[in-house]
Amino acid sequence: MDPVFDVSGTLVVFDSADSDRQEELALPEGESQDKLRFFHEQKMGVYEETERMEAMPKVKILVDNHAAPGLLEEHGFAVWIEADGKHILFDTGAGKALRTNTEKTPVDIAHADILVLSHGHFDHTGAVDYVLERNPEIQVYAHLEIFRERYSLYEGKPPKEISMLSEERLVVANLRDSQLHWVRKPISITPSVWLSGPIPRKHPLEDVGGRFYLDSNGETPDDIPDDLSLWIETPKGLLVVCGCCHSGLINTLNHARSVSGVATIWGVVGGFHLKHASKERLAATVEGLREINPEFLVPCHCTGSEAVDYLKQNLSIPVQAGFAGFEL
Repeated sequence: MDPVFDVSGTLVVFDSADSDRQEELALPEGESQDKLRFFHEQKMGVYEETERMEAMPKVKILVDNHAAPGLLEEHGFAVWIEADGKHILFDTGAGKALRTNTEKTPVDIAHADILVLSHGHFDHTGAVDYVLERNPEIQVYAHLEIFRERYSLYEGKPPKEISMLSEERLVVANLRDSQLHWVRKPISITPSVWLSGPIPRKHPLEDVGGRFYLDSNGETPDDIPDDLSLWIETPKGLLVVCGCCHSGLINTLNHARSVSGVATIWGVVGGFHLKHASKERLAATVEGLREINPEFLVPCHCTGSEAVDYLKQNLSIPVQAGFAGFEL
């Protein structure tokens, strides 16, 4: 029989060989409020203690292409995360919405411990200066290639520079070494929160999700090596947060599973960059998601409304389009 907690926080362990025997073990003072302790049966009736945080992480979308009434929408993305007693800001949006929306919600950027920049596009890094103005001691995590000069080129449209804005680059580049952390590989930033590091591009149909280049003439493709995602280890499995998922959604989820050793994906929140995906890629994405079997998806920002509809129609799990003000 599994271990059982009673309301006092006392753990009652039942011996599987004799269900009439029981041993009561009092938890250390204060532990029952913050953690659950799990005792797994080992040979000869010996139990090994492991720990897991009782509280689930809190996730709130602060910036997105869509917004709840009273909040500002913009082409950008930012998420507030609370986990392990830390406050994490994942991206900053394009600039204006973060300031406006945090003034209208209980979120206080001054209380953030960590800023993660998922990649060096303007719509994810446009309010870095505001964040550092409000919180000059915040720890910043990003990939070395965020400062690349970058363009998007689409037929019938002039080249559009989509680089991190020069003033934002300068603010980040001038941070102290002790404050700026370059992410070269998967790393944990709290006990349960991990950054992906560069994500292997293994799926044959997953590309960067658009016509991205390092020059305005479209001669040198941008493979966006700075694309990072974040995952949180929860009692229900991994909660994955993506900025734009330029590495591909299936690549990203399989990387998180491989690095963490956790096969179960609880849910995925963020931009999937499927707006320009082919029918073949959309079908392959659905096939991959059915195999991975997350409990829910919250596609945001760059996913594209048609792709969101396709996911809703072809998956049997909840698919809820994200928006500024959405909370998990």
